[in-house]
Amino acid sequence: MKRRERNENLIKKRKSEILDAAEILFSKYGFAKTTTDKIMELAKLGKGTIYRYFKNKKDIFFAVVDRGLDRLKEEMLKNTEKIDDVLKRIEVAVKTYLSFFEKNANLVNILLHEQAGFQERIAKKYLEHYHGNIERVKATFKKGISQKLIKNIDIETTIGVLTSILNGLIYRWKIEGKRFRLTQKTLLILKIFFTGIVRDKKRRREYENL
Repeated sequence: MKRRERNENLIKKRKSEILDAAEILFSKYGFAKTTTDKIMELAKLGKGTIYRYFKNKKDIFFAVVDRGLDRLKEEMLKNTEKIDDVLKRIEVAVKTYLSFFEKNANLVNILLHEQAGFQERIAKKYLEHYHGNIERVKATFKKGISQKLIKNIDIETTIGVLTSILNGLIYRWKIEGKRFRLTQKTLLILKIFFTGIVRDKKRRREYENL
């Protein structure tokens, strides 16, 4: 392995170790009570190493949020891009979204803990993710309308409503102490959403009978 490649791998590994530790601490204690010393201890790295890759604690915090939302975007694309059936693609997107946050509860805690203090920056990153996918999602809905699978509806508003339903469920899951599994609610979400927007009677009955 070439020296440059080894160095790049080491940098990637160190950054990952720092962000993994920071994610745990920000989730548990919040931004204010988490210190770079605590991150250093949990990551088992020297303070100099941390400051080699990140300017300060805020820089680490935003890197944690950005990494989480980027992973969500990657997972959504990976799971949906090869599905031709419009309704199945939306269905898999819903399942992926809920499954991702169920597996990444620390990220949920961080987004909810810190939305007051960092609302603008977190919202900006979230919207970058949202709008980075919005054209692809809109194209899916347009295809469904053209195939007479989906009613002729306001696509952007419909996508916003679905996103709000999912985020509302995630918020409830968090404040109720994660008493239920997010993925267990997938069929209910699909039933409510699809029986409202699906035009094709045969396909609509499939969701009514979930």
